[in-house]
Amino acid sequence: MRSPRKGLTLVEVLVTLAIFVILAGFMFMAVREVVEQWKLSERRRTLYEKAPRIVESITDDLALMLTREAPGVTDVKMKFIVDYDPDSPDADRQRIFFVRSFEGGNERAIVGNAGDGRPNSDAFKAPDADAPDNDPPANGIDADSYTGLKVGDFKALGGMAMVSYFVKDQTLYRAIKAPVEGPFSVLADPSKAQLIAPDVLYLRFEMWSQATKDWEKPEGEKDKNAGAQHIWDSTRGITAAPLNRFFLHRGDGGNDTSLNDPEDDVFPRKIRVTIVVDSPMPRCLYTKLTDNIGDGDSDIPVEEVKGFADGGDEDSYILIDEEWIRYSKKDENGFHDVERGVRGTRPREHKRDAIVRTGKVFQRIVFIPNWREDFTSDEVYFQRKVRKTGPKTILAK
Repeated sequence: MRSPRKGLTLVEVLVTLAIFVILAGFMFMAVREVVEQWKLSERRRTLYEKAPRIVESITDDLALMLTREAPGVTDVKMKFIVDYDPDSPDADRQRIFFVRSFEGGNERAIVGNAGDGRPNSDAFKAPDADAPDNDPPANGIDADSYTGLKVGDFKALGGMAMVSYFVKDQTLYRAIKAPVEGPFSVLADPSKAQLIAPDVLYLRFEMWSQATKDWEKPEGEKDKNAGAQHIWDSTRGITAAPLNRFFLHRGDGGNDTSLNDPEDDVFPRKIRVTIVVDSPMPRCLYTKLTDNIGDGDSDIPVEEVKGFADGGDEDSYILIDEEWIRYSKKDENGFHDVERGVRGTRPREHKRDAIVRTGKVFQRIVFIPNWREDFTSDEVYFQRKVRKTGPKTILAK
């Protein structure tokens, strides 16, 4: 008598396959969740390593800002300027320039002579294009060798130096130059600055003035200067826009110009620094547009909203190209009830597949120990000038 064959029936095979599929699905979901949590933790680690370093650098510089000239000095070098980058027409991207003290150490700055005897005043002049090839440049600096980034172009700091911070292409730069001379605009060149951190999506400086009552203008307050100031000219005499709109601006008064009068300069009591940073692509939190949007659309369709804030809070901002957008709510289709062109940007059209990013906000309030305010009324200012220059000079204006 034959013994029955041993094996699996079709039903048993199908059940076994079904069990394996279910287990594989659970395994896939578990692995995906682990990967997502790892990506999230890596993003947070990058953020919380990068942001404090940026904030500490800015805080250290601002805390040592110089605000008063030595007695008898007529050339104003101690300046504090906050204006907007003219190369960013679609965004009020701030730049900050000031002078701080240094005690020396291993900090280094671009200088004109770099210890080689070249005159400082010629340090940043372009070479003479008409000079023969075998003749040295008129300013003593060879354009092919002078880059502002070589060891020979640097030396240790001591005394004081000009400092600036600015963002270009979502990269934060810090520039230093000594001695303190020449225009601040030379510090706005990325090729002569230190790269502090990439993926800095937003940088903002808010200054507390003598008219400020709160960082945000109180509701119902009639004084337009009761909130924080976003531009600043410590000299009060720069006539170029936007600094000619500074609320304490005096303008050019001819021979008695405020621009060259160190006694009437003003410096803020404190400065609130706000930065928005993120991890680099593709480890950052991002998505893409699923359709074109116009500059007036109030719905932003995207591929994925997971990880973005729920809406209506301080983190409910997205960045598309150069435009910041604030949203009130989100669903699986995108972001809704949006406010276009916030954070000093302009509403723009955006194409499908454009990158949509967000970031983490960090803030620090820096107190300026040697702040200066305009304590004088026009009458007192007039009398002080009479004592300095004589009544005929004043009354002849």
